[in-house]
Amino acid sequence: MNKKNTDTDNPNFDSRTYCKNPNSKKLGVFGSRSLSDERVFILIAEEVRKGFTHILTCQEPGGVSEVAQKVAKHYGYPLQCHFLNMQYLRGAFEQRSKEVIVEADEFLVIHDGQSKGTANELKLVKKSGKPYRYEILEKSEFTKSVGFNIKEDWDTALDELDQILHLDYEQTTKD
Repeated sequence: MNKKNTDTDNPNFDSRTYCKNPNSKKLGVFGSRSLSDERVFILIAEEVRKGFTHILTCQEPGGVSEVAQKVAKHYGYPLQCHFLNMQYLRGAFEQRSKEVIVEADEFLVIHDGQSKGTANELKLVKKSGKPYRYEILEKSEFTKSVGFNIKEDWDTALDELDQILHLDYEQTTKD
């Protein structure tokens, strides 16, 4: 297969193009600490591929913020982490979120439907007037291979790879 890669074929960040034209489009990622499975990774990876050049998130919490850092590392995206600043004491969490909101252009908020911190971040994002995508995911007892609920039938037409695999299978069964 001699196929030229397109943006949709290669999810990695194109750092060479970015260095030539560093117009940034920053995705702020907020979410619940209770969510850290593959569904979160997939949602963030899908969103960042929509032309973003940076991922911004909170550094300390696990869950969605930690997965955002893994997506950045995996695909080579520049990552901007905001830390708690204890100068603000009990307001440190709110201040950290406000800093991400000021810096980011758009947001992905992944919520377990219960987290008060994520609910507060969503309110701040809405108040900012900036574009956002909001996803609610149920907590999962699994950390791997949880997938999404499949609601539609898969495409069963054979594509090029399926045809190659099928031919290889036929050849091995004849030998």
